[in-house]
Amino acid sequence: MLDLFNKQYDLETLKVHLYAVSLRDILKSQHLTSAFCVKYILNTNYQMYPKDEGITISDVIKYQPHITKYELYRCIINYSPDDDSYEDLESVSNRK
Repeated sequence: MLDLFNKQYDLETLKVHLYAVSLRDILKSQHLTSAFCVKYILNTNYQMYPKDEGITISDVIKYQPHITKYELYRCIINYSPDDDSYEDLESVSNRK
């Protein structure tokens, strides 16, 4: 299990463990990019825990102060689901 509040993880490690931890905890504790926030944190497909529902752009700006609103909106506008490597929970749970 990841120790989010005591250690920083690279984005690939966070991506691999998205279903095992709270997105809100990732948002509050890790240094993220605007692209990661748009693809995963704000994406309702990954919001598995009740406390993750309703994460907003304002939450991202609050907990990731290095990300500007302009940068985040630019990523949202340029976001294409086709660029994602979306893996559903069933596929993840069946991994060996």
